[in-house]
Amino acid sequence: MNIALHHFRLVDTISKEGSLTKAASALHLTQSALSHQLKELEKELDIEVFHRQGKKLQLTEVGYRFLRSSEKILAEIRTLQEDINNYKNGKTGQLNISMQCYTAYHWLPGVIKDFKSQWPDININIVSDASRRPLEYLMRGDLDLGIVRTQMVNTQIVYEPIFEDQLVAILPADHPLAKKAVIDICDFQNQELILALYDPSYQETPVIETLIQEQHVKPKTLNRIHYTDATIEMVNAGLGISVMADWIVKPYLPGKHIVTKPLHHSIAKRTWYAATCKDTPVIQNFLACLKNHFCKTELLCNDVEEVAAYPELRAI
Repeated sequence: MNIALHHFRLVDTISKEGSLTKAASALHLTQSALSHQLKELEKELDIEVFHRQGKKLQLTEVGYRFLRSSEKILAEIRTLQEDINNYKNGKTGQLNISMQCYTAYHWLPGVIKDFKSQWPDININIVSDASRRPLEYLMRGDLDLGIVRTQMVNTQIVYEPIFEDQLVAILPADHPLAKKAVIDICDFQNQELILALYDPSYQETPVIETLIQEQHVKPKTLNRIHYTDATIEMVNAGLGISVMADWIVKPYLPGKHIVTKPLHHSIAKRTWYAATCKDTPVIQNFLACLKNHFCKTELLCNDVEEVAAYPELRAI
């Protein structure tokens, strides 16, 4: 049978309206055009769908059967249309995200919670396996958004700045270097140094290691540990010193026998970016939540610094 969607709408509308005149008006057709479509359907089925009783139409037995199918099909079409519109408007769907740093996940739940409060039907999938090579996953289509500090030169990838961080030295509280106000690269000479594991085939050499090599500094030992927790515990036990981003180490400071010290001002801040290859409402909405999160964090940090500088503000 060569039956089109407009045939199902036709039977459904005539049944509801009760006459060709009213049905034609509801479908925005002329009465002759509607009559032509009905004759076309009945010719295709080789049976009457309606009994003609003057200006009124009454469904035949086959017509009732056709109407039942029409109602199911049209309801499914309406649901499909609504689902498509919700997807296009960023109300439903899935968002695959990853970070170029395992430790970044401690603040991510707050961003997701804010996002889900506004778009509860979006499923957010954290692709933890992509943490080491997020840009490759992004290019393959396995990621929708990656938060990275390393950029790959590729015109398909769009990078949007999200936040900045600053590297700090992490030392046991009783370490001789803990007395210094600022740590220089040369201070790592003959020290037991613990640094993060990295993949030299994927990203540039970390800035600290580059500076150590350039300044011909030779640590006593250099251990590479993948997990932040393990590095913190090693430093806490007095087994070495390390370098991390300020925001990474901050949650670990309470209750630990460790201190952080700023590095020399020549070591610039690092910028983290949201990397995307697609531009969809879901991605843009998540980006907005990311920016809002770090904007509020920056304002809070500024307030804390202001109170520290002006103690009288504590009383306000």
